Amino acid sequence: MTNFERDSIALKNYVAFLRDNKKTFWIKHGTYTTTIETPHGKTKYQTTNFSDRVFIAAKMIKKDAMSTAKGREICEVEHNKMNFGSADNLKPFAAKRVLNIDISSAYATCLLVSGLITQRTFDYLKTLKKEERLPAVGMLARSNCTWKYTEGVCDDIVVHREPTAELFFYIIEEINYVMRSLQWELGKNFYFYWVDGVFFDWDTPKGLVSRCERILGESGYPYKYEMVENFVLKKDKREVFTIEMTKNDEFKRYQFSKKNDSKEVRKYLIELAEGSQNKITL
Repeated sequence: MTNFERDSIALKNYVAFLRDNKKTFWIKHGTYTTTIETPHGKTKYQTTNFSDRVFIAAKMIKKDAMSTAKGREICEVEHNKMNFGSADNLKPFAAKRVLNIDISSAYATCLLVSGLITQRTFDYLKTLKKEERLPAVGMLARSNCTWKYTEGVCDDIVVHREPTAELFFYIIEEINYVMRSLQWELGKNFYFYWVDGVFFDWDTPKGLVSRCERILGESGYPYKYEMVENFVLKKDKREVFTIEMTKNDEFKRYQFSKKNDSKEVRKYLIELAEGSQNKITL
């Protein structure tokens, strides 16, 4: 098999060549790789080269989770995929500083406190870099689509989703529940949460902040405070909110729509894995 960096122009040109010349081939497209197979061999285009440790971790997670009755039951139920939320009646404003609490190693911790992985697997996950842990867990919900061509004509499309996908969406649902609990506790001081981090007013009463810390502690989630400065919230005519800030000396930009709260998390995962800014595309 020949490997190349995934480039949309090169891919389109190759597929056009195969179609125009009435070749028989298939294209398998996933989050990180696209493979084109002809009778003469395979060509793979990929965006990221993961270390073997990522795949080892993914296999450990799947093995642990599917060896439990709870894990098998989770796979049979559809779960909520929402991973962000915001306060009602949000209006544009700017603040020099806001408070931000992030759950540490949220997905790995959720798997552990839910009894879906062993301490050994959790410890192995913790040895991975932050940008490796998410793909390792995300492989539970890995998906791909295959287009099959016969003599240049597409005659079949096959969509595949890992049977363990609901395990990943269960994690999303569990963390979202914790974030919702913090939102309820903070009341009018709450701004928004994004996946595993909640943002709220700098002058929030200490008693409320302590209760949020207690919720996280009692739920088994370690947390940390992040430095957030130059916070700006904007809203356009389409009711799309844009939030910009400096978080730990790094510029961050988030976008969401109140009308689109059910957007699936996978768009965020793809963008995060590919190094783009945080954004949910409408």
